[in-house]
Amino acid sequence: MDFFVRQDIARKNSKILIFYYSIAVLGISSLIGLTVLFIRSWLLEAERIPHLELDFFDLRVFTLSAGPVLILILLASFFKSLALSKGGGAMVAKSLGGREVDRSTNNHKERILVNVVEEMSIASGVPVPSIFILDQEDDINAFAAGYTPSDAAIGVTSGCLNILNRDELQGVIAHEFSHILNGDMRLNIRMISVLFGILVLTLIGYFTIRFLPWGSSGRSSSNSKEGNGGGIVVILIIALAMMIFGFIGQIMAKLIKAAVSRQREFLADASAVQFTRNPAGISGALKKIGGGGGSIISHHRAEEASHMFFGSCFKKKFINIFATHPPLEDRIRAIDGTFDGFHTVNKTNYTQSHFDQNESMVSSLSSGSSSNLEDHQYGLDSLEQIGQINEEQLYVARGILSTIDDKIIETVRDRNGAKVVAGFLLLSSEEIIKEKQIHIINDFIGTIFNDLQVYLDQICDYSSATKIALMDLCLPSLRNCSENEYDQFCNYIDELINADDQVDLFEYMIQRIIRRHLDKYFGRVKKSGSFRYVSLSNLNKECSVILSAMAGVGSAIKSELQSAFNNGASILENEGSGKLKILEPNQCSILEIDQTLDTLEKCSGVLKRKILIACGTVALSDNHINCLEIELLRAIADSIGTPIPPFVFRETENGH
Repeated sequence: MDFFVRQDIARKNSKILIFYYSIAVLGISSLIGLTVLFIRSWLLEAERIPHLELDFFDLRVFTLSAGPVLILILLASFFKSLALSKGGGAMVAKSLGGREVDRSTNNHKERILVNVVEEMSIASGVPVPSIFILDQEDDINAFAAGYTPSDAAIGVTSGCLNILNRDELQGVIAHEFSHILNGDMRLNIRMISVLFGILVLTLIGYFTIRFLPWGSSGRSSSNSKEGNGGGIVVILIIALAMMIFGFIGQIMAKLIKAAVSRQREFLADASAVQFTRNPAGISGALKKIGGGGGSIISHHRAEEASHMFFGSCFKKKFINIFATHPPLEDRIRAIDGTFDGFHTVNKTNYTQSHFDQNESMVSSLSSGSSSNLEDHQYGLDSLEQIGQINEEQLYVARGILSTIDDKIIETVRDRNGAKVVAGFLLLSSEEIIKEKQIHIINDFIGTIFNDLQVYLDQICDYSSATKIALMDLCLPSLRNCSENEYDQFCNYIDELINADDQVDLFEYMIQRIIRRHLDKYFGRVKKSGSFRYVSLSNLNKECSVILSAMAGVGSAIKSELQSAFNNGASILENEGSGKLKILEPNQCSILEIDQTLDTLEKCSGVLKRKILIACGTVALSDNHINCLEIELLRAIADSIGTPIPPFVFRETENGH
């Protein structure tokens, strides 16, 4: 099961959750309405009004009583969802007592955590998430939160840093990255919103009962007849109904949450093993949890976020139907079939372990020139793995990061430093244009420019893959900008790009990365509709544009260009795109590509996968991939919301 299928499953699970939530909310509202009808019938019976016969069910009374309850629950869920969407994963982390890690920290354990997260971000092709530590939590646990990879946050407890070694920490982080890649985070946020809406109803009932003027019930019976005592009884019954039915609704929601969450934990464990190829890492973390390390979260909001954590937040209970996680023993045996029970695990200081790279690997993206492939079929096999994670990608990510000067990495971990480096990435190779751009950077940044100018030539000489990784490392620092500061940054980037009055492919790619991951974070993108293309039958032009553009950047020889286009076109034609025709260069300009990608973003996950494979097939038709093809592939992947890690090919004897 690949990334695209898992994304579609996550969307289906979201729809199922909303469906059951709708049933629960309608059921609760209807029960409150029926309670009011019962009270009305009881009061009329008590009054014994002669010649007055009324039906039990009165639509007007039912609507006036059930309607406000329905609106209350929906509004509570909506505002909770709105609040979480504005802050993204960082807001969830802070609500659980998380402290954001300064990525330039000198703390040894925190630096290892930052390094692990950055490695996995580059390897999986997603932006580096914000990193949080729950300092007050001494047990072993972690979570990933956010609506999209663009606003994701990863949090770990202090117990993770103090008890786990590097392999085990990496296994836990890989587990959380699988939740990011699988689309589980959005579902998790929706679960929090759903439970909150129903919880509000219960709380209103509880506080109504608590603050009722009980003293009035001791008045004389004559006063009771006037309605004082009777009114309190009516309010009491309605409040009790809100509490009881709200509680029942919470039970239903928790059952749904538990059922969905348990299955996703098994999948995330398996993905973590696939990512690291080190079952001992994640199984070791699980064994330490069961062997004495624990995974308890003491924060008062742990309950509403319990389904988001790596391990169960609470002690094992007799009734397991509400458990959001499978039993530890089952999770460990799914990874390590030889497991025969827990052993005592002493809490030891976190120590760094080292990785042994048993097989020589190079990335086709890790050098400035084109990279020859061992054979064409291996390249196509790699394309089939787009959207999946594996250990080879992790090795490649380490290789890319190792080519970047440590001082440059430290620089991008600062907000202002990230602005400078992002500007350096856009510098032209033409000296006149380059001088103009340097003046723009100097004017925008100020005195800090002089300190960082020494890295200018080094950054300009980096390969496309390294520049892409560097831009990804800039993103979490740029999230710390204020909205006004971000607006100024966007104007600064546009000014650098337009310095030569034209936009090349690399500049376009950087612009798309910023638009995709930062515009959404700062709320500059309007929410798109839920419409999705499930067939390519209406996307013939878009398919022709994107494949023609990919063929055009790969070869200048017309016969090779046509052959490459045909290789990719055959894949999309099998998906119902109709006969595709190669277009002239002026018909697949940057503007045309931009409009095409906006449309292709609305495709289903399965279609996105086919589009990416078709584009990659075009790029690999001549058995090598150049920088322009790399840049266009990344722009396509970012635009349609698909992580694309560095392509990985085995190193041949001649080093290619």
